[in-house]
Amino acid sequence: MTWVVFGVAVVVVLGLLIAACNKALRSSRGGVSTGLGDGLGNFIDVFDPGNARAARDLKEQDNVGHVVPSPDGDEPPYGVDLTTGRVTIRRSAT
Repeated sequence: MTWVVFGVAVVVVLGLLIAACNKALRSSRGGVSTGLGDGLGNFIDVFDPGNARAARDLKEQDNVGHVVPSPDGDEPPYGVDLTTGRVTIRRSAT
């Protein structure tokens, strides 16, 4: 009989926990974040760290700039003269 009461208590507590988490994730508090979404979003790192690492590396590629100008014929707004050590920056026409 005690196992039945214990089992019902566990199910009730688990249900309340799920309901509270669901409400916290769905509530709109005027731009205030609870941080619970970030914790659950990073939970995949535990099960598949290689995939998560690859996703972070791909996301970092968005911040990488080009080292040399593109070969499409456009002149960059700057010029570098390595022999004299000068950099010239042209003003834009606009």
